Amino acid sequence: MKRSICLTGLLLLFASAAIFAQEQLPNMSLDQWEKKGKVWYATGWDSGNKGTTTVGKNVTEAEEYFVAVKGEGKKAARLKSQFVGILGIGKFASACLYTGQFLKMVGTSGSQLSFGVPFTQRPKSLHGYYAYTPGIIDYAGKNMKSMLGQTDHGHIEIYVTVWDKPFVIDNTKAIALDPKSPDVIGYGVLDFGRATDGYVEFNIPIVYTSDATPTYIGIMSSSSRLGSDYTGSTGSVLYLDELELRY
Repeated sequence: MKRSICLTGLLLLFASAAIFAQEQLPNMSLDQWEKKGKVWYATGWDSGNKGTTTVGKNVTEAEEYFVAVKGEGKKAARLKSQFVGILGIGKFASACLYTGQFLKMVGTSGSQLSFGVPFTQRPKSLHGYYAYTPGIIDYAGKNMKSMLGQTDHGHIEIYVTVWDKPFVIDNTKAIALDPKSPDVIGYGVLDFGRATDGYVEFNIPIVYTSDATPTYIGIMSSSSRLGSDYTGSTGSVLYLDELELRY
């Protein structure tokens, strides 16, 4: 009897360890959404909606009908690149969804956001489903005019890092993420520029460059990958659904 009790205890210990080792981020199914004032959020995630709602647009919204996995309460994220402005005065805005927090608008020229959340596990890949319709680039920022007329691309990135705090992205000072930074110990990316026929399953391998224990993880997705340079297509739409960290 004692040996049976000990064996049961060991099995429970191993099961608990396995569960801990496969830690997920909140709301990776993207089923849970909430509205604060005029701004829609995927619970546990953030987007550029705080900035675009100043002119009445949520560029990232919940999608209830076109989903990868059907069922009661199932939703997906719909990211639609748009021109955000009034009477032709404004800027192009790529829709985005990321782990972190929108900080503030910087005048009328850009924004700051805090990217990444605390995390100490080492997933092997990011799995999920996406559907994409790219448009032809019809807005281009400074020094990006050569992109006009080309097909837009979307992307999904994952960063595993040893930051001591979230990374602050500021597109007014050209402060951007660099996957080759020594503080980034794991990175994976999926870039796409072709229209899909419905949802496509994806699995993004995370390539590690260090055995260090992570401190932060960040996932960033965008309907126009050059959106931080105000470049992309108002015809580009990205759907994301059922994300999962795989170990």
